[in-house]
Parts: sequence; C-alpha cells; structure tokens
Amino acid sequence: MAKSAEQKAKILHIYKMLYERTDEEHTITINEIIQSLSSLGINAERKSIYDDIRVLRELGFDIIGVKSKNYSYYLGSREFQIPELKLVIDAVVSARFLTSKKTKELIDGLCNLVSKYQKKELIQNTGIYSKAKSQNEHVYYNIDSINEAISKNARIKFSYFDYDINKEKVYRGVKGKYKVSPYALIWEDDCYYLVCYYERYNITQFKVDKMESIEILREKIDMEKRERFDLSAYTKPMFNMFKGDPVKAEIIFDMSLLNVVFDRFGLDITVQPLTKNKFKAFLNVSISPTFISWLFTFKDKAEVIAPQSLVDEIKNTIDKLSKTYSC
Repeated sequence: MAKSAEQKAKILHIYKMLYERTDEEHTITINEIIQSLSSLGINAERKSIYDDIRVLRELGFDIIGVKSKNYSYYLGSREFQIPELKLVIDAVVSARFLTSKKTKELIDGLCNLVSKYQKKELIQNTGIYSKAKSQNEHVYYNIDSINEAISKNARIKFSYFDYDINKEKVYRGVKGKYKVSPYALIWEDDCYYLVCYYERYNITQFKVDKMESIEILREKIDMEKRERFDLSAYTKPMFNMFKGDPVKAEIIFDMSLLNVVFDRFGLDITVQPLTKNKFKAFLNVSISPTFISWLFTFKDKAEVIAPQSLVDEIKNTIDKLSKTYSC
C-alpha cells in the first residue's frame, strides 16, 4: 500500500477501533492501537497515533483520554446512548407489522451503533419477539413505497388480503383493486396503518402488513381534500384504529381508574370529580366493539351515561352476550 493511502487507511482504522472496542468502561492504549494496526499490515509510530487522535477530535469526534498507568482512550458520545437505543429496540421488538427476520436485522443494525461490549449487553436485555409478528416479508418495502408516494403527492394501487382458516391469503376482490390517495402512515397498537382517501369509504385506513404489490401511480392526489384533512382529529376518537360513529361520551369512572383514563386519552381531556371515589370524564370516542370491550374490562367501575346511542349499543352487546352464554 502506498504511504499516502496507508495514512488515510490508518486514521479510519483507529476510529473503527475506538468505535467498536471502546466505551466508558473499556479503553484502548496507544500500544494496543499500534499492535492492531500492525496486524493489518500498517506500521505506525506513537507520535503519528497522537496526531491522528488530535485530527479526529478536531473533526468533532468525542475521544476521551484516561490518565492511568498506561494512558488510554475511549469514544465518548455516540449517535445514540444506551437508554435511547434500548427504547428503540423495544419498540422494534413489539412492532407486530415487522417480521421476525426484519426485527432481527434492525436490532443487529441498531446494536452496531455501540461498542461490542455494549452490544452484548443490549442483546442480552432484549425481550422475546412478539408471537404475533407479521408474515409479510414485503412490509418494509411497503413502508418505503408509501412514503415515496406521500412525498410525491401521488396515488397508489395495491392488493389487500386476509387469512383464511388454513392461514392462506384471501384477497379482497381482485388483485390491485384498491386505488387510494395516501395521506399518512401511523403506528398504533403495535401495528402500522396507512390513512388515505378511498372513494368508496372516504377517509379510511389499511394495515400496511396486509398490503401487497404496491404501485405508485402517475395520478396526483387531490390537494384540496388533502389540505382539509386533519390527522389528529381523525385518529383521536378512534379506539385501536377501529372506526365507528364519533360521539362525545360522558362516563363515570371509579377514582382508581383515573390514571388508566389519562394514560389512554391523555391529560388534555376534561374530568370532573363527583365524589371521593368517583369522577366523570368527557371523551371523544367512536362507538365501536373495541371501545365497548375496553369498558367491559372495568366491570362496574365504568358507567356510560351519555350519549344514549352509546348506552343503547352497550345494552345490545350485553343482550347478545347474555343469549350466547345462556344455559
């Protein structure tokens, strides 16, 4: 290797050593750097290593020197700190729209952002993959295609499927049936959804992991309709992305559920204390089976008092359940 090329390679190898082999608890000495470079066929003197570290620092890399018997170095700040990476990795693990294969690939990539010692720690502390992982290996590319279409204000066409009792794909209508104007991608309840305008249902949503053969069309979306669309107003009343009739509900909860309600709907909702043990919450929700099922988990600790349409729907659900389980 020519001397100039060797020098360029040397500084990159030094940075690679610091990146992969050091952290606050693991440092590397100048002698260890020289030995590692020698194993790569690169000869280096101590002074040149000091110069390379100085250059790396001037370029903005946070290389920390540690005074001890043998002066050593480690790479300080990185793109992500361990707690930040742990949060991202846990989100990837819980994401049901990702396949097990893609989950592993993403986690491996994220773990490469830290030293080999921290990588081992992260992998050991990673939870077990969700058993409900997607089987659609194309979901990652679906997200890329949809993002591209949104950025181009272009319509898309795709196929949409469910699974039958034999776990085989069953397409809704003919393949390529759905033609929509994509508005946004949202992550809800560990699933990824496309929110879009579809002539048949107006504004609706599709699960990204059940979409297939996405084609970006030359047709542009109607920007006037897009600008009138408010994503926050659309998703806020929905429960687990289940669309129903939006209503302003008044519900009396047991005080023990106060933080459960705040966790679900946020702190900007209106609540009114009634007694020491009861409070009333005013919630914008959709009348849907998922919302009613959520209420049922609290048994007699949640009582809907308005609107009457929601009360009637709950009574109808109870009647149907009673008939199903009657002796």
